[in-house]
Amino acid sequence: MPPKYSREITRPIALGDSLKEQFRTSPCEQSCPAGNPIQKMQALVEQGSFGEALRYLLAKNPFPGVTGRVCPHFCQNRCNRAGFDACVNTRAIERAAADFGGRDVARFTPRPATGRRVAVIGGGPAGLSAAWFLALLGHGVTVYEANPVLGGVPRYGVPDFRLPRDVVDREVGRVLELGVRARVNTLIGRDIAFADLRAAHDAVVVAAGAPKENSLPIPGAEHAVRAVAFLRAAALGDRPRVGRRVVVMGGGGVGFDCAFTARRLGAEEVHVICLEKPGEMRAPQEDLDQAREEGVIIHNACTLSGIDATEGRVRGVKYCEVAECRFDEAGRLSLVPVPGGDHTLECDAVILAVGMKTDLDFMADAAPELTPRGCLAANSDQATSLEGVFAAGDVASGPASIAAAVGGGRRAAFGAHTWLTGETARVYAFNDAGMLEPRDDMAGREAPHVVALEEIYGISQYERREPERQTGVNRFDFTEINAGYDREQASAEAGRCFHCGHCKGCGTCVDDCPGYVLELRHAGDRDRPEVAFGDECWHCANCRTSCPTGAIGFRFPLRMQV
Repeated sequence: MPPKYSREITRPIALGDSLKEQFRTSPCEQSCPAGNPIQKMQALVEQGSFGEALRYLLAKNPFPGVTGRVCPHFCQNRCNRAGFDACVNTRAIERAAADFGGRDVARFTPRPATGRRVAVIGGGPAGLSAAWFLALLGHGVTVYEANPVLGGVPRYGVPDFRLPRDVVDREVGRVLELGVRARVNTLIGRDIAFADLRAAHDAVVVAAGAPKENSLPIPGAEHAVRAVAFLRAAALGDRPRVGRRVVVMGGGGVGFDCAFTARRLGAEEVHVICLEKPGEMRAPQEDLDQAREEGVIIHNACTLSGIDATEGRVRGVKYCEVAECRFDEAGRLSLVPVPGGDHTLECDAVILAVGMKTDLDFMADAAPELTPRGCLAANSDQATSLEGVFAAGDVASGPASIAAAVGGGRRAAFGAHTWLTGETARVYAFNDAGMLEPRDDMAGREAPHVVALEEIYGISQYERREPERQTGVNRFDFTEINAGYDREQASAEAGRCFHCGHCKGCGTCVDDCPGYVLELRHAGDRDRPEVAFGDECWHCANCRTSCPTGAIGFRFPLRMQV
């Protein structure tokens, strides 16, 4: 067989994990929980087409300005370029597309109204993502949110110095512009019974998150402040008093956000106590770097054993070193303390960042099926055991990333759409009018092959160069620390992408074909190598070994394999 090309998408795709034209793909796209079209975005940003890059992002993720700032960048951790010089800063490029593309982005158009009404419980990333796609599919959507403002974790759980409120406002507003209605200060189970909500709507998407904070079974735990409550107060401008010395229990991203927020509220000394050993911490490296910059003291392989207080005022903590710890299937912790590893530390405030859990009391009468960890059990379409009820985000997965919540919200929307209308397709794409349409003809038969660095035989064509550096100043206040890229920096950084597994039309294969079997033809706004004389192919595989992206699938004829 002559060579076959895995090509980049030419229209925004909302749903479709396997595409006929993309039978090979990159580790970054395969690992993105939100399903972002990373390579397409980076190709467009390299060209300076920020508005078009944003349009392709919005086809999968209505919150690129949020995830472009605070996502743990699973994509970068898998980038093949890291094995060559350094990974591409995909998160910063996504942020640039969101920040610079807004004025030029072409808007999507909702499909004709179906007359079906869907309730979404929860106005965070999962719920609003579900609302975004349900509205684009033509359904009437009402979001029920217990808080006074929509946004969820990006609004209340991420500090301003990481994620400015105006970015959240902008992206929440984009969802509401589709005609999505919102009822805030409305708690299901208190203001509206879950049974009544189901009766008033044709389908329900539960995206209530994991709002209950865990505590610790230690003396004095009642005197500690819960992490999310602390961050929420700071986000709302309350600026809680923390005193001179603060102890944070928990070494994840939330714990470090609390530590950095405490520093900005006036704490002179902040200690983070965490179970993880050095090198095993759940917090991203950038948090650890910032902790060093801000003088945050980390106590690894330790846990709190008690909080001392006098007349309700915290005076100090007891903590101990831990030799071993493990979690069971239900999330219960067991640990082995180090003999003689007890310590005390004076402090003025203690913040517990020890995890979150669901609160499904409002659904108790409906008796949905739950996982061992108390989350709503849901299938691949996010459907629960209750007819017409779908679940997305932390309420179904347990505490996870914002990107994962976005991906779950999108799947729930399409799952609910299929249940409501009977329409089903493996791929949904936006047509030239900006409207979603089923495109089962674009679907592939199997999951795409993920191209490893070793499969890019034409790697020598690239020059080694360092990533673009982002600018920013840490003023130890609540202004955004990271200024991100300017347009030129974003385009330059996007140009570092290998485009693993996707043809970028460079023509190297055409130049290296000894039999002149291939031709470079202009199609639309791009050049595409094509097999012009397939019967003349020598199957020498020069095209495959010279390709700088690993985008060519090559299968030798049977006569050459015996």
